[in-house]
Amino acid sequence: VAQGGSSINDGSLELMVHRRVLVDDHRGVQEPLNETMCGCNDINAPPGQMGAHGHLGDGGCICAGLTMRGRHWVVLDTIQGAHASRRQLDELLNFPATLAFSAPMESRGDELDAAEMSRDFLGEPLPPNVKLMTLTDNYKAISNGKTLLRLAHLYAAGEHSTLSEPAVVELKKVFSAQGLTIMSAEETSLTGNQPLKEMDEKKLIWKTYDPWNYTGPTPYDERKYMDEDTL
Repeated sequence: VAQGGSSINDGSLELMVHRRVLVDDHRGVQEPLNETMCGCNDINAPPGQMGAHGHLGDGGCICAGLTMRGRHWVVLDTIQGAHASRRQLDELLNFPATLAFSAPMESRGDELDAAEMSRDFLGEPLPPNVKLMTLTDNYKAISNGKTLLRLAHLYAAGEHSTLSEPAVVELKKVFSAQGLTIMSAEETSLTGNQPLKEMDEKKLIWKTYDPWNYTGPTPYDERKYMDEDTL
């Protein structure tokens, strides 16, 4: 589904929910963007003759055009306020809490009281500009029993005056709930298959040409590694 939006005139907002073109726009795909509910799109038609039924843009089949339904959420705020809230709203709307249920404890023979049936591993919340991406034990067999944790920054550079700044996360404080203790941590590549410092040392230094003569900072100028002693 293609979607775009713009404010061409003051006081108006146009949203393109879906684009359907019945004629080839000659922009490279050599066919109309005539998507249908049954998934066929100018099948078995040679270039220049895009309609399998003899009509340009007929979709190659007799089927209704693709229909998509959804909701639009509009934030009316200052530029700073909109940048701050839309990232948070994205997380709430696109990644809501996942509910999981199991059989009652007594039916499984477990003797647990009500207090033990609920666990919260967070001692304090993450910073407002940091999200939890991954927390899994799926790779314990190949990582000496370690748990993989991935954190991500929610905001792009320069998107917000304060929330785009680098964030500091104290893992020992965040994951400090009763019964949970972080013994050690190692900063690795995104895939978790090698230490981050080791990965940086093996990276190739490419010979590049900069026609703009850029002299500002680069990601490697500000690279800071995790202090594994303090966490």
